[in-house]
Amino acid sequence: MAYGYNVINILKRAYSLFPEHKVIGEKTVTYRELYSNVLKISTSMNEMGISKGTVFAVADYNSLEFLELLYAAAMTGSIIYPVNIKLPWNMVMETIRESGARYIFASEDFINAGIGRDMPKDHIISIGPDQNYKNFDDLLIADTSYEREISGNEDYSILFTSGTTGKPKEVLYTSEKAVNGAMSILYQLGMFPSPASLNHNDTILSLIPFYHIWSWGSAFHAAYLGSSYVLTGKYSPDNVISMIKRNKVTWINAVPTMVYDLISHDVNDDLNGIKMLIGGSPVSNGIASRLRAKNIKFSTIYGGTDMLAASISLGNDGDLESLRSITHPVPMVEASVRDSSGKILENNTMGELWISSPWLPGKYLNIKEQNPYNGGWFKTGDVAMITNSGGIKILDRLKDVIKSGGEWIPTSILESIISEFPGIDICAVTAINDEKWGERPVAWIKASGEIDLDKLREFMDLRAESGDIKKWWIPVSFRIIKEMPMTSVGKIDKAKLRTMV
Repeated sequence: MAYGYNVINILKRAYSLFPEHKVIGEKTVTYRELYSNVLKISTSMNEMGISKGTVFAVADYNSLEFLELLYAAAMTGSIIYPVNIKLPWNMVMETIRESGARYIFASEDFINAGIGRDMPKDHIISIGPDQNYKNFDDLLIADTSYEREISGNEDYSILFTSGTTGKPKEVLYTSEKAVNGAMSILYQLGMFPSPASLNHNDTILSLIPFYHIWSWGSAFHAAYLGSSYVLTGKYSPDNVISMIKRNKVTWINAVPTMVYDLISHDVNDDLNGIKMLIGGSPVSNGIASRLRAKNIKFSTIYGGTDMLAASISLGNDGDLESLRSITHPVPMVEASVRDSSGKILENNTMGELWISSPWLPGKYLNIKEQNPYNGGWFKTGDVAMITNSGGIKILDRLKDVIKSGGEWIPTSILESIISEFPGIDICAVTAINDEKWGERPVAWIKASGEIDLDKLREFMDLRAESGDIKKWWIPVSFRIIKEMPMTSVGKIDKAKLRTMV
């Protein structure tokens, strides 16, 4: 019996109301079959010793087996750690140790890399053909009699932040908080005007990895809605576009770098008319314009591993500037912008964004000092302003914002404008030390062709004259690089760029 807001109740809903709707990957199953598989897997896990409170890790791409384990964790009361497989390898191993995982489920790529080397051999389960370990398919042999009393306030999942500011930070979510965080996205997209609207009739393709907030909750959205759900496995833009066409996908989630990849590879306009929820980093003017040219409707989402969903852009699909740069709090979220003393600032004033919601985890598990969770509020570390309409405009990370002559320069605005210049694919702006001003901006550019830097500077001067930016915001240097360094969640790695100065 399951009661309260519990992950397993979402799958039960799909099993009861939409039993023949499908989850599509390397294997295809109906929700009826998915629920049956989860019962069998849960029985086998319990027999192995994976029961209430046991932590287990999963290292895999978005696969059917991974999805089944996300539900089996709730069924057994165990705690799932979806491993961020894009972290540096030593960091991956450290997070597994810190999570307290006693078992690990891993696909061939990660077993071959030695991901389970610190565990007893019988605690490693292979997702794939590896015959040296217990095979995941063996878990499906059990009968389906598994049953226990399940509560929404049980611990459900450990997540680690991406480590862009140092050591990855660990948070623990209950099943109830995971469900409420995921449902807040559905409420915003289903009940309010949003170009990335999402409902039962959509076919969802999951591009955000499960290790990143359970694919922003899409692992639960599809079952709750009874929508068809497409799993792509290891990311490849050509493969994704093929699966979109083959399965008549109508909705995807993605970070801007993935979006750039997809629209660059979409030679036959297979993305025409699709809806996208985009987040993880700002959507530039350049990308927004290319999306409109391809008739792709999008909304942006703001949130994070340590707060889940916070806000999603609302409005009509013609207002590109608002959709790409201003998000609105999802139901049950309260937002404020404050100064360094915690005083709430007036609208349209830059400060640090604080968020409050029922699903905040409350603390980092592995960091005692400088706890950003304060009396039901989370200090995000993002520089933002609240608009007169109650929207949130993210301007920068506190660690990335440039302070020049005592004034802030928000890098996201500069990056968006620079990206509009013809031939520029991706742009990032970081600070360089300056004896007079303290810091000055430097722009890093990945381009698809030759860039005339003199014309780029003229372009920036004109944007300053038109009032889009301040003249003194213009970067002192524009640097062309072959590849833009990226973090484990597909964001530009500004820490790496700063070391390249």
